[in-house]
Amino acid sequence: MFIGVTFWYVLWVCMEQQTVITVKVPQEMKKKMKQIDVNWSEYIRECVQKKIDQEKKRAAFDKLDEIRKRSKPTSTEEIVAWIREGRER
Repeated sequence: MFIGVTFWYVLWVCMEQQTVITVKVPQEMKKKMKQIDVNWSEYIRECVQKKIDQEKKRAAFDKLDEIRKRSKPTSTEEIVAWIREGRER
């Protein structure tokens, strides 16, 4: 927790229903935020969405790695045969 925090920033997260999330920032940061012409709610929503997307991708990659570890190795010849078979279709 920041010492001397006096600002509560309310963030509306766009979903089926909107939910309020409160973000605490130091006074100095709030002053700097006011000097910048940015829609902070929208900016923070975009950042949160990017993080969610990154975590989904990471989870998908982890799942793929798990599947790869369980599957048997495939020879180059077998892969080439699959490609040629696909071209002939």
